Amino acid sequence: MEKIAILLLAICWTTNSFGQTAPAEENRAIDPLSFLRGKDSLVDHVLDHPEIYRFQFMFTQLTTNKHGVTYGQTYDFSQPETYFYPASVVKLPIALLTLEKLNELGYSTDAILKINRDHECGNMSFVEESLSGTMSFEKMLRNLIVVSNNPYFNALYHFLTPKTIHAELRKKGLNNTWIFRDFSGCEMPANLKTNSWSVYETGNPDTLFHPSSVLELTELPKDYRYTPSKLIGSKHEYRGKIVNGPYDFNYALDLSLCDLHTASLRLFFPEFYPKKEQWKIREEDRQLLIKSMKEVPRELGEKVFQDPKTYPDNVYKYLVHGDGNPIYDTIVTCGKIGISFGFVTETAHVIDPVTNKQYVISASIYVNADDTVNDGIYEYDQVARPFFARLGQLLLEFE
Repeated sequence: MEKIAILLLAICWTTNSFGQTAPAEENRAIDPLSFLRGKDSLVDHVLDHPEIYRFQFMFTQLTTNKHGVTYGQTYDFSQPETYFYPASVVKLPIALLTLEKLNELGYSTDAILKINRDHECGNMSFVEESLSGTMSFEKMLRNLIVVSNNPYFNALYHFLTPKTIHAELRKKGLNNTWIFRDFSGCEMPANLKTNSWSVYETGNPDTLFHPSSVLELTELPKDYRYTPSKLIGSKHEYRGKIVNGPYDFNYALDLSLCDLHTASLRLFFPEFYPKKEQWKIREEDRQLLIKSMKEVPRELGEKVFQDPKTYPDNVYKYLVHGDGNPIYDTIVTCGKIGISFGFVTETAHVIDPVTNKQYVISASIYVNADDTVNDGIYEYDQVARPFFARLGQLLLEFE
């Protein structure tokens, strides 16, 4: 156990480019990246064109022996200098911070959140639903993870506030994550204003009130720097027209692959980390989140998600299950995906219950053949989905 703990603590300290191999154990002659080559034409194509697909991944292998001890090694093929838009994958750290705050306040996930209209901006549907008194944290968290519900993310963004999100991530050493906006469609600085809210347990008249807050725009430049590396594409859509020039992702959502991978490992295997670096959440809440990451839309029980054509089981599961190959039906994936602007990012704990093989992977790819950002034309189904599927499947064979 000491060995894996040391490896996990060190995963963000070094980077391996695609031209190098990760440090191998003495008894291992090949690393995951080298292992992948030559086994699938699409995988080879993506690996051979890093400038096009901006592919990066981190892989932690885990093996359960007869004593039940899990151990392994982390391989880091992330590219810190290569930006990717994380999209809905930021909902995982927000879910974790929400569970931490509920634990701190002494409220269960059955508690109800009500949000007021102190600030008007963008899509406020989450406020309207909250006022009905039906918006429990469990409902929000499950929908947030399983079907990537944006209004519930917006509600939890107001519940946490951007200032608290930033501070708590830094306390965990997740120093390359910036979540200073929600998905309501607001622009800066309106995104830095959050509404007042109240929380109460069903059947309990006691209510906790939190006032509205404003994070000053001047707080952002302190460690949220403008960089040309976030100018992407040769063209982009602007107010309904395609214009020349890159799309500017500066001050957009930002989540490094290393932070994402670390957040996942701390969720799935808290025992690998010192107490101060673990997520401070109740065990039943941890299991709720992991269960949600395993679930598929129809398991939410809501009528809208029962149509298998609109919401097939693998609609938000690209790794392993993306191509629908029935050979891998027994493989369990507990993950969260983000899909937007041509970027696909997924983090998952993958388990083969037959062989007991398992691993945690975080990966990102960019699929935008016309090099035009925000035009809605991306190769998600043609490239990203089958690539992630084969990536996940092949890594199950890595020894």
